[in-house]
Amino acid sequence: MTAIYVVAALVVVLFLYGAYRMMGAGATVEEDPRAVLVAVLGTATDAAQVLDGTPGTGEASSPHAVRRRLDGCAQALERIAGMPVDATLDEARTLLELAVDQLIWSARLAEAPGYATDDALRDAGTTLRGRGSANLEHARSQLDG
Repeated sequence: MTAIYVVAALVVVLFLYGAYRMMGAGATVEEDPRAVLVAVLGTATDAAQVLDGTPGTGEASSPHAVRRRLDGCAQALERIAGMPVDATLDEARTLLELAVDQLIWSARLAEAPGYATDDALRDAGTTLRGRGSANLEHARSQLDG
């Protein structure tokens, strides 16, 4: 009778281990921090250009869609936040975090219902985009140098 309980417990443990591995929780993926930073720089630069330009008619260029892309950039930066990197990459990461945050806020302002008619909201959005773009350029110089 005890053997049945031992076999049942073993089956349960093996099932739980298999489920854990299938969900990918046990898998570790080494990410290259430099590659992540370059990808974030490219995506954030594209987003800043969309926010600076005339809003398009498609969903891909709406402020909400741009903000979602920038949220993805912020998540990518969070994934590599704890990784040890050299001083240049660390400075680039800090600049990108700041730029992405500023661009996210600019996109949020652009989503506001009164954005088109409120000069103060547009000025705030323009200032945030300008600061975000400047930080992107500083990050680019850190990554290129």
